[in-house]
Amino acid sequence: MKKLTAILTVFTIIFLSSCSNIEIVELNERLIIEAIGIDYEDGIYKVTIEGLDSFSAGTDSNSISAPSLTKCYLFEGETIGMAMNSISVITGQIPLFSQARILILGISAAGEKLSEILDFFRREYTTRTDILFAVAENTAAEVVSADFGQNISAGNILQAAVLSYKHTGRNTYTPLYRFLNSVMGDTDSSYCPVIAIKDNAYKMGKEVVLAGTAVFGKDKSSIIISPELTLGLMLITNDIRNGDITVTTNKGTATIEIIDSKTKINTEISEGKADFSLKLRLRCDVPEFQSEHFRGLSKSDTEEIAEASAKKISGLITDTLNEVFYKNNYDAFSLGRRINLKNHSFYKEIINNNIKLSDVVSFNIETEVEIRRIGKIILAEE
Repeated sequence: MKKLTAILTVFTIIFLSSCSNIEIVELNERLIIEAIGIDYEDGIYKVTIEGLDSFSAGTDSNSISAPSLTKCYLFEGETIGMAMNSISVITGQIPLFSQARILILGISAAGEKLSEILDFFRREYTTRTDILFAVAENTAAEVVSADFGQNISAGNILQAAVLSYKHTGRNTYTPLYRFLNSVMGDTDSSYCPVIAIKDNAYKMGKEVVLAGTAVFGKDKSSIIISPELTLGLMLITNDIRNGDITVTTNKGTATIEIIDSKTKINTEISEGKADFSLKLRLRCDVPEFQSEHFRGLSKSDTEEIAEASAKKISGLITDTLNEVFYKNNYDAFSLGRRINLKNHSFYKEIINNNIKLSDVVSFNIETEVEIRRIGKIILAEE
């Protein structure tokens, strides 16, 4: 027992000694990062940082925003590393990236320096990889430094806007790690939300606009698709959480709210072609129905609404595939991976002969819509 007590005492002394060597950084010595924006102009990286200002020890002369709970700072450098390292030099604080909510690239930076920027954040161990990733319609500085009102964090507003994908189906949810994995893969194209800022005349301030989705090819070129086509992209990739469409039938116009959606893709390889069968099964509610002669909806009416909805969704899927896959040859739907898993030699032949994937792929789309509820009336057991 005495021997055990002696061992515990030694361990306690060692532990306390090691703790005494830990460098303690006071909170007012930290710059707690809320949002990061990166632009690239005239050969220079411009990094806009929004940080909490509760314990600011930095100089006000570098601030490019009005006094509030947060402050925005601008840092420049010939490399992304030089710009980021200058944060401590200019502010006199140690940046804390673990609390950052979102990383935004200006459209020019995303087009010219995407690989370099992503490589930095892949190696930078102090940045969380689950931080949200997005592209600004113009400059990242405009987005990160937007004034949403005193004591309101732009990072918080931007994060909430991106997370609205759960309710609208009009924008994607893209953590940094997911974008990195797609970029580093061999058969995928990457995509992320596009954020814009516009004036809000009613609030006399700024507001966030989700302007669509940026889809990147393997050569890092990109296109921006509309919020409507974004809904189609999310349906194909089985990433939809919620969303709504409007359909018109002989009885009137119905708003369809997607409650549950499942997409299955079957791949068949034959005679040098890859045939994809997309089967979508959606359960929907109808929260709104407008008609000049509304007297209630019969079962045949709801069947007509379901049929019209299925037709419109199939058309939306077709439009999305035409714009992203056939017109621009971007594989945002992991089709190449499916072909590779199904028939590796066939996929290898496509790659070795520089054959466009879109030249050897065809689609068959089947959509089934079940109307679960009309307003508060349950049509089937839930």
